[in-house]
Amino acid sequence: MYLIFLIIGVIITFILSVLSGGGASLLVMPIIAAFIGVQGVAPIMTIGIACSSVSKTFFFWKDIDWHLFKWLFPSTVIGSVLGARLLAEVPTDLLQVIIGLFLVSTVVQFKAPGKTEVEQKSSIKAWHFAPMGLVVSFLSGLIGGVGPLMNSAYLKYGMSKEALLGTRSANAILLHVTKIISYAALGLINGEIVKYGLIVGAASMVGVYFGRKLLGRISEYMFRMIVVSSMVLSGIYMLIKNKAYILSYLADVSV
Repeated sequence: MYLIFLIIGVIITFILSVLSGGGASLLVMPIIAAFIGVQGVAPIMTIGIACSSVSKTFFFWKDIDWHLFKWLFPSTVIGSVLGARLLAEVPTDLLQVIIGLFLVSTVVQFKAPGKTEVEQKSSIKAWHFAPMGLVVSFLSGLIGGVGPLMNSAYLKYGMSKEALLGTRSANAILLHVTKIISYAALGLINGEIVKYGLIVGAASMVGVYFGRKLLGRISEYMFRMIVVSSMVLSGIYMLIKNKAYILSYLADVSV
């Protein structure tokens, strides 16, 4: 019975993920932890999101910004390998708090536009995504997922909703396949992990299919607002999840 609830939860999560430009990792984490345990969260989630990224890339193939992808490619591989290698060695509480604060700050980074069409590209250039991709992929390998951390950069770059989803997903395939190989080499993947990863992956593909159907019904402006809102909510979730660490840190500082 718990498998049915797991599958339903993942499907709903990935429908929301399509509409919010990604960030399913933060929503899937507690679902997997509740049903399977925290030890398998990172590798199971990685397999599942790799599957969903394949389906998103298929649906939005013609919208992918390949020029941008070329800048993300090398840094994504390097960062994800380094992060995966340090998965079991580095305390991640502080990192999650910092990421959470950054995501919450997104609310002041954007002002509601007066028109619904895609804005012109800002000062963010394609090559800027190389160092950003290195940091984000490293953090993803280290803590399992960072949610919609780069979505603000994609929006400032001036991408449409389809281009954001397609380019982000193509890069996510590279990121998560590299992480899977790294986790396997480090002995963090077994038959049970693969089984649940594929279950999550299959359910995620169903969610992506229905999410794509709904995506065509919302405007660029509404998509932008949903993306920003999801980033803020993801940040709040990460801060709440690490409340004990934050309170402990504040207590130590006040002494």
